[in-house]
Amino acid sequence: MDLHCSTCGEPWDVFHLRHDAIFETDLDPEEAEAWRGLSRRERLSSPYREKFKAAGYEFGASVYNVVRCPCCPKDAKPDPDKAALKSAPAEMLGDDEDGLASTLEEFGL
Repeated sequence: MDLHCSTCGEPWDVFHLRHDAIFETDLDPEEAEAWRGLSRRERLSSPYREKFKAAGYEFGASVYNVVRCPCCPKDAKPDPDKAALKSAPAEMLGDDEDGLASTLEEFGL
């Protein structure tokens, strides 16, 4: 199942975002592995958001809401319409990440 970056449209596999993207940061493997067991809110706490940002990722309320990715051109800005469309389901579905991924994919977001 692929979800798309709000800035460049690059498709990202849900499994990669949830399980593998953390290993693209500078966390050591043990810290990255521990991240996988955290709650949705803990996974996107400020320290982890900074690690992801350094690796080229920016997320909305979920790792499934890709706002920027490593494929984005440096000066590119997120599409405001896509960003708004993606934020509503993320807030409504809360911790239901499977539901969020399915909803975003269904609408090509």
